[in-house]
Amino acid sequence: MSLIDNIFDRSIPALTQGLDLFWKRNQAITSNISNAETPAYRAVDLNFAGQLEKAFEGQSANNLLKTNGKHIDVASNQRAHLVEDYSGATKGDGNNVDIDIQMGKLIMNSGQYSQGTNLVRKKLHMLRTAIREAMR
Repeated sequence: MSLIDNIFDRSIPALTQGLDLFWKRNQAITSNISNAETPAYRAVDLNFAGQLEKAFEGQSANNLLKTNGKHIDVASNQRAHLVEDYSGATKGDGNNVDIDIQMGKLIMNSGQYSQGTNLVRKKLHMLRTAIREAMR
């Protein structure tokens, strides 16, 4: 196995898939924050339990047959889907967005996204170094 194969084994595709999931979760959280005062709005979160582990383990998606257009497409990265978030108390107007909880989730999610981008940057730096050394 060459150095390039070691650098790009499965980690870069898995990291980019993880970054996509964190980005989608960020969109859900910011939507919650922007609708904090909307009556009857229910907070949502991205459910991607197991997706990151599968990405890093290199497992392929199950080969399930999608027989109806309303079925969740489990063969793609779209397995991560929005679900209701019950972390905040429901107010009198039916809204359950707790701005403090959502801001905490936003900070946590942005930190995880930042860690992922740092890992991708380091992998690319390793590749650039390998190419420079090979050209000597």
